[in-house]
Amino acid sequence: MPNRTSKLLVFSILLFVSTLAVNSPCASAQLPPVKPAPLSKQVPQGEGSCSVGKSCAELAPIMEQKAMGASPLEENLRYLSDSIGGRVTGTPAADRAAGWAVQAFRLSGVDEVHTEKYTVPVGWVEGNTRVEILSPEPFPVRLVSIGWSPPTPEGGLTANIVDVGFGDEAGFAKAGAGTNSAIVLVHSNFLVTWEQLTAEYDIAPPIIERAMKAGAKAVLWMSSRPNLLLYRHTVSVDGQLEKMPQAVVAREDAERIARFLSAGQPVRVHFEMPNRVSGPVTAENVVAEIRGREKPDEFVVLGAHLDSWDLGTGALDNGCNSALVIDAARTIHASGTIPRRSIRFILFTGEEEGLLGSAAYAHDHRAELDRMIAAVVFDSGIGKVTGYSVGGRKDVVPAVRESLEPVARLGVKDFTLDVSMDTDNFDFLIEGVPTLVANQEPANYMLNYHAASDTFDKVDITELKRHVAIAAITAFALADNPARIGARQSRVELEQMFHETGLDQQMKDAGFWKYWQSSERGRQP
Repeated sequence: MPNRTSKLLVFSILLFVSTLAVNSPCASAQLPPVKPAPLSKQVPQGEGSCSVGKSCAELAPIMEQKAMGASPLEENLRYLSDSIGGRVTGTPAADRAAGWAVQAFRLSGVDEVHTEKYTVPVGWVEGNTRVEILSPEPFPVRLVSIGWSPPTPEGGLTANIVDVGFGDEAGFAKAGAGTNSAIVLVHSNFLVTWEQLTAEYDIAPPIIERAMKAGAKAVLWMSSRPNLLLYRHTVSVDGQLEKMPQAVVAREDAERIARFLSAGQPVRVHFEMPNRVSGPVTAENVVAEIRGREKPDEFVVLGAHLDSWDLGTGALDNGCNSALVIDAARTIHASGTIPRRSIRFILFTGEEEGLLGSAAYAHDHRAELDRMIAAVVFDSGIGKVTGYSVGGRKDVVPAVRESLEPVARLGVKDFTLDVSMDTDNFDFLIEGVPTLVANQEPANYMLNYHAASDTFDKVDITELKRHVAIAAITAFALADNPARIGARQSRVELEQMFHETGLDQQMKDAGFWKYWQSSERGRQP
């Protein structure tokens, strides 16, 4: 259609301009707020521009129609995934993504958009990671560095590989003194469920501690995916370097090494991983807002993380949900109605390195958090949304269920109490703010998680549009509801919830507890 074509043409020009802008010498400067958004007039208003008295239930079908119809969603995601690609925090690609997001938000019709800077403690880029098998006989081994892993010593490591099974106490005990000055190989099961994904992170810190105590020089993690598929993780919770050199080895290659060792044939290798590490680097979150009509200083956050790892193009994790947040803003604007309270649409960076961007935002906006209604976060690909986790907040379940009745027809019915350190709701949660994290079916997420295969073709656009509708209606409903869904919790109430849910032990196991105790992150006494 001519009208849609012209919009796409304008949007493409803006993307080109934003690409030039973020590659210019001034790209690192914080973009000033723009109010009103200069391109908002190009976004159609809802039929008759609904009155402020129209209920969320009445608006929900309109928002669903706007989300499911013609939109820039697919082209937004294609550009982010294919043209910008992997977006490691603190790199030029991440800066380009932030510049692109600012322009995309401006097109969506928000009232203002800007970036907010923060500091990542360490800059990191992978070098030319490689392993040469010296004995019993040469064969190729495919591997990639763990994110934020320190490099191997200059010139690399020459050492034996020692199999420690799954890296538990028994595995290290069986390996015995052979681990001293060796490279340890840790086995894995295939990754299938959300619980196994959580476990993959939970088990890593104690294994690393055992490896260091045993005198190992490096850790090789067997890939939990088949068909030579490689991916990247980090278990850092603060953006600092990992404690020792680590890499993920293609499953089939790791199994081959294990078979030699099981047959009693020592495997000796030369391992080089010359990662490039710098001092602190600047990163930025992208923040857009639709101002509320009655209580503009109270707000709901709808967020996702814009950064990704760089082996694939970060489409499922988490490009699709970055595009979702932008399109939810467009959908709400196109409905023609302004909610009672403001909605802030935030694309965080630094999520993969320890939720750094959302932590910085929560810290920098502490003075406003009493006026924050909720943080709604999407971070699990395109599996069907079945409901939300409310992070251990039993007190908010009735109000959330009632407020979100308009999205029940879209399958959003299950509200769970599970709580974890997995995504960008966490620092809002430990500040006492109610949070909602979308519960989703796994779909194709596990196989492609952080992997070279996380690319645009894995995204079901129709399902993603449905998620846009859910996100838009959810954010609007919470912002427009006459009453809040729950109060901000005190530090005492939070610690009680931590104990009841086991979050305190998760924080201790991950090495995070010291940040809570010092109030560097989380609600102050």
